[in-house]
Amino acid sequence: MGRSRLLLSVLAVLIIVLLAQWWRGQDQVPETAPDAVISESPPVTVEALPAPSAASSVARQTVERAVVDSGITIRLIRRARLAPPQGRLADGYAKLLPEAQSGNRLSQYRLGSLLFECREVPADSAALEREVEAFYQTRRHGRWTVDAPKAEEATLRHLYAECDGIPAEARVGFRDWIKQAADAGIIEAQLNLPLKLPPDDYCQFLAECAADQRARQEALQAEAIDYTTRAREAGSVAALWTFAAWYAGGEVLPQNDIEAYAHFRALDQVNAASQQPQRFGKLLAGMKKKLRAVDIDAGETRARELLSNPNCCVITP
Repeated sequence: MGRSRLLLSVLAVLIIVLLAQWWRGQDQVPETAPDAVISESPPVTVEALPAPSAASSVARQTVERAVVDSGITIRLIRRARLAPPQGRLADGYAKLLPEAQSGNRLSQYRLGSLLFECREVPADSAALEREVEAFYQTRRHGRWTVDAPKAEEATLRHLYAECDGIPAEARVGFRDWIKQAADAGIIEAQLNLPLKLPPDDYCQFLAECAADQRARQEALQAEAIDYTTRAREAGSVAALWTFAAWYAGGEVLPQNDIEAYAHFRALDQVNAASQQPQRFGKLLAGMKKKLRAVDIDAGETRARELLSNPNCCVITP
């Protein structure tokens, strides 16, 4: 239960890996990037927005202005983390449900994320005991091998206590709430909807899928591209990273070295301006060696276009 049970599909694995690398990158030692030097003038905080109203579609945030090395002035919008309420998940559900039902988009996203944690947890004690007994006997929990049954049992019982009081039918509706928030423009929901996959029998490689499995997984891939595109248009820095890796890898989207260079270049400049440690100087230098001069110029132009997005640049934790 402590491990992710989301993804056997190529799509989901890619998205998980890319975003995990993004978050981990914030703790890495910065690399020297001679081709990505920003203005020495530090960003200036120009406003700090108050907490959102009940129906707000924007998390608490601060806004700074900075000049990147392309000469473009950008806004660095730092969002506060949309954490679940403190206490048991069931208590958080009771608090968030009326807020979400009233149309609070942030609460819809937080509620969906909370319910996701309870999606595979038994909803009654009899089902809990049957599930515990089953993985002791089979050393499997669902489709996963259980190497340490006692630890698995402890985790499951903890989650059962956390989720006790949330109706079973509510738990499976996690994605509906996140999608409502994503459709309303909540960047965090747009980025995370592709990570919260619906229960299904996923196959590891699309080429090995049955026809119906392939159709469902291809639909999820198209959905991931759609919502990540919306997040990028809304200024998401994390979406820049995802598109950079998609274009570089050629799995989710056709490989495009110019687009990959442009997205990594824009991302590197944003990270420099926001004093984030994750830099891409070495990566960009390596890409330059493989690109023609005309392609590098095209990539630089595209990077400036991405940075010129009036919604840029939203940093979500």
